[in-house]
Amino acid sequence: MKTPWKYLFAALLTTPAYAQPLKPILTCPLADNTKVSLLAEPAEDGQRLFIKLDGKTHIAFTDMPQSDFVGRIVLAKCVSSSLIFALEYGSPYMKGVVLRKNPITHTVEQIDFSEKALPRWLYLGPQQMRLVIPNEGYEVPNKFLLYDYITGQGEPETAIGIDTLPNAHGFKVVHLGK
Repeated sequence: MKTPWKYLFAALLTTPAYAQPLKPILTCPLADNTKVSLLAEPAEDGQRLFIKLDGKTHIAFTDMPQSDFVGRIVLAKCVSSSLIFALEYGSPYMKGVVLRKNPITHTVEQIDFSEKALPRWLYLGPQQMRLVIPNEGYEVPNKFLLYDYITGQGEPETAIGIDTLPNAHGFKVVHLGK
């Protein structure tokens, strides 16, 4: 019996196939004592990133699954039971992710970002994550860009502009550098 092309094509689209072996970049412990790994596949213009979590490997940038982000890793850190990373994929933008398992519910929480500057502060609370990035692209008239993830409301689609750093009450504030 012949397999119809549309079914074969669909299987190819949903089955992860890697041109080269994935190289481990970083493995971070999470709040529920599991681990998350950042993996990279070498590509002509840099690296293509993947995440291994709970025994499954998938593309790193799940907010744009049809896009092929290839570039140079400019940030990869384990911070307070979270993984944060960024890829410079085309001047002047960097695409990145903050991923953790909520310390209370143990569900995966994630902030996807794409900005001209790297994140500077990560605020971690039991029901909320905040990511603060200097506004070097001047897309808004404010000093900082804030991605605010609230448990149960899902991932923020875009950043909002703010002029002062958020209140740290109830959060562990991690300075990410620079």
